[in-house]
Amino acid sequence: MTPEEYTAALEEERRARNDRAKYIVREEHGRWALFRRNGSGQAWGLNSYTTLATAQLAADVLNRLKVDEA
Repeated sequence: MTPEEYTAALEEERRARNDRAKYIVREEHGRWALFRRNGSGQAWGLNSYTTLATAQLAADVLNRLKVDEA
């Protein structure tokens, strides 16, 4: 494997990993819930917040960290 092929393979893996999971916010029972959704659309709750702004900030930070980590 050439260095260029290796770099391309790493970039493809990073892109695939970023596309798989997203952090989203949904309203549930009068509160705002933070969910992690996988590539298949399945989601599971992580935390709940009293305001939409706080929940959306948490989702934005986690999505940004995921991009930076990759």
